[in-house]
Order: sequence, then structure tokens, then C-alpha cells
Amino acid sequence: RDAAVFDIVEQVVSAIPDTRRPRIWSAGCSTGQEPLSLAMLFAEKLDHQMPEILASDVSESALNKARAGHYTQFEIQRGLPIRRMMQWFDSVDGDWIANPGLTRMVSFRRMNLVADSLPIGRFDVILCRNVLLYFSLDMRRAVLGRLAQVLRPDGVLVLGAGETVIGQTDAFRPSQRYRGLYEPNWAAAAAA
Repeated sequence: RDAAVFDIVEQVVSAIPDTRRPRIWSAGCSTGQEPLSLAMLFAEKLDHQMPEILASDVSESALNKARAGHYTQFEIQRGLPIRRMMQWFDSVDGDWIANPGLTRMVSFRRMNLVADSLPIGRFDVILCRNVLLYFSLDMRRAVLGRLAQVLRPDGVLVLGAGETVIGQTDAFRPSQRYRGLYEPNWAAAAAA
């Protein structure tokens, strides 16, 4: 699902020097399809080191499902190519369960984006897709400001197709390198 988004994330990560391990955060990962898709994508790439992938969500039950990597036929068919499904998942009683090697590529953590401590360090890519639309404008501004704090100066923020930072915050601006993504607005931060 959303192959174009994963293609852009792959471009971003491929541009990172091999001298450091790329870091990706899937904020609001729900039941884990996004971070597991990222893990599959990068595990299959032999020309770059495996990124550190953090996946967080406020729902412990969603995270438990993500950690288990257990999906119904309907859930797994939503955009996952058959080749990847057969390589990375096992069929059990009509459902599909991720190989343990796949789920180990992702660190899952319960996190409230508004109130909890932020992860330590900075990220090259933060995916926060279709999460902000559930927040009030003030909460969106607060979360975007927090995300900007842990994004590398040359990193990018990926939002859902119906989401934007325009008119929401000065912490980000549309990326000049990657269409549809956002980058930290350090000029605005310095002026504040």
C-alpha cells in the first residue's frame, strides 16, 4: 500500500552516507503494517545498511498485534505483493504471521505523541501518517513541534495524503528535495 511513499523513503535513506546507520520512526504505527513494510523493503536492499526502525503507538492492543505480526487475509492483501507475503509471512489457519526475523527488525514502543518522552537521538525520516487529523489544531502544533525536535536537520517528515504543515506550524516547511514531504524549518526555529 502507498508504494510511492515507500519509494521516496527509500530515496531519502539511500542518500544517507554509509558512515552512520539511518534511523526511521513510524509514529502512530497502529498494528504495524507500515514499519514491517519498511523492514521488508530495506532487508531486501543489499546496497545499504539496515536502518534502525522505531514504531510507536498510543494503543497497547495495536502494538501487541504489531509485535505478533498476525494479520488476516484481508489485512495482508492490502498492497503487499505476493512475493513479499510468501517470503516474510507464514500461513496459519487462514491468517498470516510474520517471520520472527521480520518483527525483530522493528522496535515497538508505546508512546503518546502529545505527552510522553520523545525517543533519544535524531531521526532521518519520521512517518506520522493519518495521525494528526485526529488532533485539534493546538495539539497538532504541539506534536509537530515535538517531531521537529527529534528530526535531523536534513531529515524529512512524511504525513498522510490529506495532511499538511502549511497553516499548522512554522516548525516545518515543504521539502525542496522530496515532493510531498516536509523538512525542519530551522530559520523559523532560530528566529523564535
